[in-house]
This record gives sequence, structure tokens and C-alpha cells, in this order.
Amino acid sequence: MNKRIVSMALAIILALIPCLLALAADDSTVTITVLTDKYVEITLEPTEWNIGDVEPNTECPTNPTWCTITNNGNCVVDIYIKGEDAGWVDGGYTWKLSSTENNSKGVYALWYHIAGDKADSYTPITEAPTVMKHIKPNGDDGGPLTLIGNGVQKKFGLKLLTPLPDTETGHFWGGREMKTTITISAVAA
Repeated sequence: MNKRIVSMALAIILALIPCLLALAADDSTVTITVLTDKYVEITLEPTEWNIGDVEPNTECPTNPTWCTITNNGNCVVDIYIKGEDAGWVDGGYTWKLSSTENNSKGVYALWYHIAGDKADSYTPITEAPTVMKHIKPNGDDGGPLTLIGNGVQKKFGLKLLTPLPDTETGHFWGGREMKTTITISAVAA
């Protein structure tokens, strides 16, 4: 009877060994590295425009060659631009970004101009990302701003039109620092 118990216990132990090995198993991961032949990278210089004090209903332009955008990637890219509402740094109120070229009470406008395009050809910047476009010297659409290959650069300028005066609602009081962000992005063409 003792042999029978030992044999039975040995059979149970042998049956449990595969289960114990499975419970002791270690998880592993597989890392897959994929190399692409194209990558997108751009830089801007400068990245800040400190205008200083402004008056209501006033245009504030930069030089048309104020900012340089550089393609640091290895592929052809189209350049996109978008703006946003301007907010008082200390909080409290905003200037809405115009969806047209017009300003009004509490609404300001932004434009860009690509260096070398038709003189004074400014294109509105809106909250929706839009491809930056050239304006030919004759005024025709020159197509998207495309930067071909690593190291290719293009210069552009900006223009801001401040809101109309509005002392009733306080949307244009002196001494307030307003701040906004313009986003420039690149997409492989």
C-alpha cells in the first residue's frame, strides 16, 4: 500500500511539472525597427515677435524677410500655417482671430507674406491649418510653399492688425500684454 501511495504521488508530481513550467514562464517582447527613407523636419528663426506697445486699429508689419523657415529633413515638404486667439497674459479676456481679413471690436487679423512674392501680397492666417501659398508678381496663385530637400530655406514676414477701440467691454485697454501662437508645420509633399 505504501508503494501505491508513493507511485500515485510520483504520478501527480510528474503530471504537474508541465504546468509548473508554464506558470514559471517569462514574458518577452519583440521589437521591430522600421527605417523609412523620408523624414520631415523644419526649423524657424526667429521664433518670437515682440511687437511692443500698439494702438487700436493699427497695422504692425515685419520685414518680408523677417523669419526663415528651413527644411532639415530629407524630403520635399509643403508648409502649412495656422493662428489662434490672442489672450491677455494675466488672463481675463481674448482677442478673437479674424476668419477674414477684417478686424472689429475684440477681433484682430494676421497675415503672412512670402519674400519674393508680389509686393504687398499678404494672405490671411486663420485658425484652420492652410497651406502657405505663393502669390506671383502678376498676382496669380503661385502654388504651395514647397521646400525641396535638406537645407532649403524660404523667408516670410507677418502683419498684425489690432482690434478696433472698445472701451465699453475692455477689449482694448493700454498696458495689457497680449500673446498668441502661430503654428508652422510641414507635410511630405
